Amino acid sequence: MQCIPSVRCKVTNKAKLMLVPLLLTFTTCCHIRHFLCDGTSLDDILDISITINCIVASVQILFSIAVLNIGLKNNHREVQKYFENIVESSEEFMSEAREEHLSKSLQLAYKVVRFFFLYFVAVCQFFPAMALYQTNFVSPLYYRLPGIPSSSPFFYPVNIIGQYFNFFCLVTWYIIIDCLFFIYLFYIRGEMRSITAIAELLSQKETLTSNCNQILRSVCRAHYELFQGFRSLSQIVWHYYCYKLLGLILITCSSSVVYSRTNSIVSGPVLHILAIALLTLVCVPGQLVDDSLENLRETLYQSLWYEMKSKDQRNFLLIFNASQKNINAETFGVGKISFSTLVQVVKTTISYAAFVYTVLM
Repeated sequence: MQCIPSVRCKVTNKAKLMLVPLLLTFTTCCHIRHFLCDGTSLDDILDISITINCIVASVQILFSIAVLNIGLKNNHREVQKYFENIVESSEEFMSEAREEHLSKSLQLAYKVVRFFFLYFVAVCQFFPAMALYQTNFVSPLYYRLPGIPSSSPFFYPVNIIGQYFNFFCLVTWYIIIDCLFFIYLFYIRGEMRSITAIAELLSQKETLTSNCNQILRSVCRAHYELFQGFRSLSQIVWHYYCYKLLGLILITCSSSVVYSRTNSIVSGPVLHILAIALLTLVCVPGQLVDDSLENLRETLYQSLWYEMKSKDQRNFLLIFNASQKNINAETFGVGKISFSTLVQVVKTTISYAAFVYTVLM
C-alpha cells in the first residue's frame, strides 16, 4: 500500500497493511449475505455465477496474501533476496549472460503482464455493467451495502460507487497475485537460460583450453544458488497453484453452467475466454521453466566433456548430476505445472460442469 503516505505513528503504518484484506473480507461477507439471505433465485444464474466467482476469487486472494506475508514469510524474503543477488551479481561470465538472457526474459514477462492486466481489468467491467442494467441501475454486483436504507438519498450513489470500487480492487488484486508469480517464474527461466548460455561455451575447443575451470565453477555456483532459491520458491508456488487451480475449476465450471442455462451469445463466451486466459497465464511459466531445464541438460550432454582434463571431468560430472534434479512448479493433485495441466483442468471442469448442469436441470 505504497499509495498511502506514511506517518509517524507505527500503528497507523501497520494498519494500512490490513486495508486490502479487510476490504476483501467485507466484500466476501456482502456476497455471502446476498447469496444466503437475499433469496437469490436459481433461475437468475448470472447473479449466482457472479456471486460465486467473486467469493472464490476473494477467498483465493486472502489465502495467497496470508501465505506470502504470514505462513511462508521467511521463504518469500529468501526468494526476493536471491533475485536481488542475481541482478546485482558482477561475476565475470554470469553477469554478461544475465544482461542478455535474464533481461530479455524479464522484458517479455513485463510485456505479457502489462497486456494481460489491462485486458483483464477492461473485460471484467462488462459484468458489473450488465448487473447494473439488470438491477435498474441500483447494484453493479447484485448485493446491497448494509446500513443504507433504500429511501436514503445516498442509497444509489453509495451502492453504485462503492460496489464498483470493491469490484475494481478485487479484480486488481486477483491479477496482481497472478502477475507476481508469473514474474517470479520468469526470473527462474531467465537465470536458467543464462546458465545454459555459459554451458554452451563448453562445446568450444578454444574455451576448454583457456577458461574451462572458471566456466565450470560459474555454472556450478549459479546452478546451486538457483536450486536453493527455487526450493524456497517452490513451497510458496505449491500453495499458490493449489488455491489457484481449485478456484479456476470452480469459476470455469460456473461459467460453463451460465452459458448452458442462459444461452447468451455475450456473457458465456466472455466468461469462457477469461477463464481460459487465466489458465494459460498460470500454466505457461511452468512449461517454460521445464523447457529451459531440459535445454540445460541437453547442452551439458552435448558439451565436449571427453576432451577436458581429468579434474575438470570430475567437476563436470558433479554439475551434470546436479542438473538432473527437478526444478519444476508443482502442486497438490496435479503434479508438474505445464500445458498438460491446462488440458487436465479443462477436462475436470467439463466433467464437473456436466454434473452441475444435470442437477440444476
